[in-house]
Amino acid sequence: MKHFDTLAHIFLLFALGLGAVGIYRSRYDATGQFLVILVLSVFYILWGVLYHHLRGDLKRKLFFEYLILASIAGVVGFLVFVR
Repeated sequence: MKHFDTLAHIFLLFALGLGAVGIYRSRYDATGQFLVILVLSVFYILWGVLYHHLRGDLKRKLFFEYLILASIAGVVGFLVFVR
């Protein structure tokens, strides 16, 4: 299980790094940056649900935790990049 955890977190960091590159590459397009943040937020929710489902410890509380954190990121992204 330790090997799975390591690979899963490396995959998450790689995806977040790609998101950072996407935000940087669309630095002159605020809407593009916001869309990258939305895609990252959806990815974060899906990754969290899948990760915990595969580990066998997915609970409703964990799902809402991922949902709330992704929602906060989406709202902050909207306020910073679209407004």
